[in-house]
Amino acid sequence: MSVDTGLYDKNDDEVYLTPHKWSSTERRLLQVRYKDQKPFRAFEMNYSKWSIYNISNFEDIEILKYNNDGSMNIKLSGETYQEESQDTYYQNWCGNLEVKKLFKDWEDHLTYSSELELFLEENPYDLDIEEVQSDIKCTIDVSDYVKLKKYLIAC
Repeated sequence: MSVDTGLYDKNDDEVYLTPHKWSSTERRLLQVRYKDQKPFRAFEMNYSKWSIYNISNFEDIEILKYNNDGSMNIKLSGETYQEESQDTYYQNWCGNLEVKKLFKDWEDHLTYSSELELFLEENPYDLDIEEVQSDIKCTIDVSDYVKLKKYLIAC
């Protein structure tokens, strides 16, 4: 849970944020086209023990709730994205049974659980992601929020 100013570079206008342990969740709703079929939806959620987010705009941060322990729940949006994560647990759902089976067969060949979105992007099956909606929520200290504001507004 920190704002890393060592990685901060005013030329890049970026700040790296590490939220509280196990507080980071990212939900992704995907609209996918497969062959000539009607587009379908797929859903993926990941929980990360440790994650780092790249934030370039202060307006990407929305406060959801203040907690009694000096922390706050926030939502990240806009151009913010996850730079790195460790110990990530994935849940997913696919609205097309044929594609779900293809994903399951592909995943069985791996030694680790994989992301549905990665499969949809890197597959040989004529799948195309048409739309992605992302929802990132995490918990940070109020002092980190103040640092984010200071560094991002100074850009």
